[in-house]
Amino acid sequence: MSLTWSPDYAPVDGDFADVSLLLKGEGTNGSTTILDSSSNNLSVTAVDNAQISTAVNTPFGTGDGVLAFDGSGDYLNISYDSGLDLSSGDFTIEFFTYVNSYDTSGVFFLKHTGAGTGGYEFWASTDGTIRFNANGSTVLVFTGSGVFNLNQWNHIAVCLDSSANEYKLFYNGIFVGSRITSFRPSFTSAFIAAGSYITSSNYDLNGYLSNLRITKGVARYTENFDVPTAPFPILSPSGRITIADDSLDADARQYIINVEEQDGEELEAGVRTAINNFVVGCKSDGIWNAIKASCLLCGARTLEGALVPLKGGAPTNFNFTLSDYDRELGLLGNGSTKYLDANRKDNADPQDNSHRSVYVSTAGNLTFNSYIGNLAQFPNRFSCILAANDNFLPGGRLILLERSSDGSQQVGGSTQTGFIGTSRSTSSQSSGRATGTTTLFDVTNSPANTLRNLVFARDFNGAVNLPTNGRIAFYSIGEALDLALLDTRISAFITAIGAAI
Repeated sequence: MSLTWSPDYAPVDGDFADVSLLLKGEGTNGSTTILDSSSNNLSVTAVDNAQISTAVNTPFGTGDGVLAFDGSGDYLNISYDSGLDLSSGDFTIEFFTYVNSYDTSGVFFLKHTGAGTGGYEFWASTDGTIRFNANGSTVLVFTGSGVFNLNQWNHIAVCLDSSANEYKLFYNGIFVGSRITSFRPSFTSAFIAAGSYITSSNYDLNGYLSNLRITKGVARYTENFDVPTAPFPILSPSGRITIADDSLDADARQYIINVEEQDGEELEAGVRTAINNFVVGCKSDGIWNAIKASCLLCGARTLEGALVPLKGGAPTNFNFTLSDYDRELGLLGNGSTKYLDANRKDNADPQDNSHRSVYVSTAGNLTFNSYIGNLAQFPNRFSCILAANDNFLPGGRLILLERSSDGSQQVGGSTQTGFIGTSRSTSSQSSGRATGTTTLFDVTNSPANTLRNLVFARDFNGAVNLPTNGRIAFYSIGEALDLALLDTRISAFITAIGAAI
């Protein structure tokens, strides 16, 4: 099965089991820790100044990181591994590259050999010719001069159909040359990326690589194809997690599995750790069971991943798109059409045993901003977190109501960010938390209503009411809990996500 790229790209690679090496280049700016995302998890050594850079956008327009080389002694070294021995069977080698300038004679992209013969060489010469050589000097595949473009991202791929002994070369998805030959590379040494592995610096790459992938046993491309518009995916994140992260808390592991299946690739180790620490921390604090519906609206690589529920049912998305999502800060509302239905009605929790909370990354600046909850009238039954900026409340206020029929629970300012929550455990008193402080309110009794819990808005007698244009990175709904404990846990999680990505 070969992977077909299209505008309807799904984040699944049916040939992932045959991927021998996958260097995405994602990570922290300046890091020399290069991860192999294939199942082999090969060790990669960054030599000289080879490193990850987030200063340059990936081929997909994101700042997730690319592999950067300065053209003077930089390269990546991967020790010999049988998974990289392509001396028999089909294979595909492909990568994205951005070349700033040529060295004296050209630029090497890949090399699987030491000095002398053996292995293969993948390079472009100063006349723009792209070459794939085997056994030192034998040219297997090449294309006409002047085809290779400097100072832009290019996708290059070579495939071998071993049944026909035919090598095919593709440049930006276009078939540009082939050759039928019985020559096959031999392999005796390390795999090199972006350098020539010889004493001279000629051919060292001055530029970037991204999503370098070697697939052993599969010739992925046989004709022109659409160049990928997203990072190369993995087929089964759950398999990687079961093997690599079996020490994770069971609930955290399952959540990570679900997110990665939506994202189509694994999360960074730091993100996984942050998720696990949050879940384990909530359990040790005794508040995990009280949370019945929740989403970590940050950390995932995609909007679909961000909408995977941590607990409870998945929210229904009304009009949010990927452009509204930030991995560190969460989802941004537009104050009109964009909101989530948490799919947990107000009366799903006992009358005097309930909570609602959000983590606000950016406060809304509208006259009224409803972050979560609902309001039923006749009689009034409020369960919501609302920020007000009207003339009756100079300076603005947060209005925190949990199963209450009055509006006296006002704290802080309307521009408050961070954790904001409400909780009720008795018929006469509720608590609200903002600015790191918990305040107790005497309230009149108000039974639960039958309305939805909306996020980025509130349900007002069945209609969407007071939507916010703020940004939210977390919400939770459920039974009463200690708001200070939840504040500590989710605030630490948000901080850890910022550091991990």
